Amino acid sequence: MTPPQTASTPTSPAERRQAFRLLFLCLMATGIGNNMLFAILPPLARGLAVPEYWVGAIYTVSAVLFMTMTPVWGALSDRRGRKPFIVFGLCAFACSTLIFAAAAWAGESGWIPPLGAIFAMALARTLFGGLGSATNPSAQAYVADRTSPGERTEALAGLTAAFGLGAVIGPTLAATLVELVGVPIFMVIISAMVASGAFAVWYRLPEQSPPKLQSRPINPFAQFAFGADPRIFPFVAYGCVAWVVQSLSLSTLAFFVMDSLQLDEAAGLQMSSIALAAGAGALIVAQLVVIPALHASPRILMSLGAGITMAGFALMIVAPNYAGIVTAYILISFAFGLARSGFVGGASIAVEPEEQGRVAGLTTATAGLGFILGPVGGLFMYNQLGHLVPYYVAFVLAAITLALAWFHPGIRRVANIVEVKPEP
Repeated sequence: MTPPQTASTPTSPAERRQAFRLLFLCLMATGIGNNMLFAILPPLARGLAVPEYWVGAIYTVSAVLFMTMTPVWGALSDRRGRKPFIVFGLCAFACSTLIFAAAAWAGESGWIPPLGAIFAMALARTLFGGLGSATNPSAQAYVADRTSPGERTEALAGLTAAFGLGAVIGPTLAATLVELVGVPIFMVIISAMVASGAFAVWYRLPEQSPPKLQSRPINPFAQFAFGADPRIFPFVAYGCVAWVVQSLSLSTLAFFVMDSLQLDEAAGLQMSSIALAAGAGALIVAQLVVIPALHASPRILMSLGAGITMAGFALMIVAPNYAGIVTAYILISFAFGLARSGFVGGASIAVEPEEQGRVAGLTTATAGLGFILGPVGGLFMYNQLGHLVPYYVAFVLAAITLALAWFHPGIRRVANIVEVKPEP
């Protein structure tokens, strides 16, 4: 039964700053837990003598449920409020990380065969994809509720930068602590950190925007149909392709570093972690420094992101050494910081206040689609067609997004709203 609509109690500027900081810290913790896998899984898979495509399968299983459920959680947050679903998603993430830690321990100890460990890890990521996916769209909608269209792109960039900061810390911590305490204990620590964030949100986050009275159905089909709405379709399409490109680079980077430099698992973990951390740092600079300085429209951010992505993959293809690989990945990650903030902010500006949860769920779901297609497709091309083939494909996809961002009338229309009639 839909809760009754009540009068909204305005959030003071001080409360808003405190709330945004708390959400930033929680998303940073989930970013640490999620992105450490890109450094841990490839060496772990090789240590268990498991083929690389099983790593892609783990990403894909999680991504299918993530893509399916994030629009549902976003729409439910419109109807029931943001805070309950932020807490629910954080708790699910903490539980999934504990299950993953147990699977890694059992596999390394020989308690279960390697494929059994992989299936248990996939189960853990399924829990994250299906239930842990409630946090991101609800948090994005929480921020959108409290910002004007003129400031929303920058505010959402700041929030999503939290996940990027976690992407810096996660691989770095993995490279440092896994050698000291092992993969299972490290993941238990991450789980405890995310659970602490859920507790803090439940007791400290002010929830003063009332739920919206709505009669539309809450199911994945209805929510995905909303993606065809001409107001948001070009942003959702751009986001899908951008996430495919980003996930392709993430999932192949560690293998590319190990194979290009002929490194073993331990050295591969160290060197790929450095590259991943450098790329995540570039993403943070894009979102926390460059975007506030530019005050650019979503269209400009999306166009810049696509163009710089093309330059990054061109450099990756011709990179002569480790420094070249890292530089290329820094460019790709910096570009994605601009692009993601552009399409997320543009889609939010294009819809009404009562649709913010729905659109946040859809733009978040683009990441799920990216991690369905990117890792499996990228690793298949990497192993079957050649190590550079995924990067040629990514270059072409980035060129497509550049054309979409620059020429699509729906994106140009939102650009005009921001550039000609900004709100204070």
